[in-house]
Amino acid sequence: MAQPAEPVSRRSRPSKDPLSRQAIVGAAQSLIRERGVDAVALRHVAERVETGPASLYAYFGSRDILLEHVLGAVYAEVELVDAGGGERGWREALAGTVGNTIETLGRYPGLGAVALGSIPTLPGALRLAEHELSLMEAGGVPEERAALAVDLLAQFAASSAVERGVRRDRPHDDVERRRVRTAYEAADADLFPRVARAAALLTGPDDRSRRDFALQAIITGIQGTRRP
Repeated sequence: MAQPAEPVSRRSRPSKDPLSRQAIVGAAQSLIRERGVDAVALRHVAERVETGPASLYAYFGSRDILLEHVLGAVYAEVELVDAGGGERGWREALAGTVGNTIETLGRYPGLGAVALGSIPTLPGALRLAEHELSLMEAGGVPEERAALAVDLLAQFAASSAVERGVRRDRPHDDVERRRVRTAYEAADADLFPRVARAAALLTGPDDRSRRDFALQAIITGIQGTRRP
């Protein structure tokens, strides 16, 4: 998406910094970190940059457009992991980059849902996609498969960030985990013998273990799956 021209700030008072897209996006990021996406309206952002909501429309036509720019700025914060030598190098770098994407999105509650509902086209997202494509190219992944994989990895990162947010809102996650394990162990052994037998295995792994397993499964599939 081409960046539109920056509107000229009409502020003349020296006590205020000039209004700009960067300042507005930065204020929105700060508010989202504090309150989450759902609790942030344009009027809150306007208050943070000391202007009226109508002034923001000169820079962003809607809240959705502003959130798209916030998402691009957050993607630009993701630490990219470079590949080392050997076959495992690009795989570990790709897994590390996606893991960092999840961690970065997770610092902004609710932004994962924004990512799931959009197709980012701003430089921050393109930087991330370019890096992932370069890693897969180094691993010999065909271009068509790598293109599909970029979308899959973005979905995985966003949905994982959403899940993290849900779990963060549950202060007694260990209690819930024990409750689920107890329910699995008590399942009718005639109808669900494998669930009952594997109750500890199904509920034991922590979030990091589950994430790492899923990433390795996805990347192995990227290497070996032919496009239908």
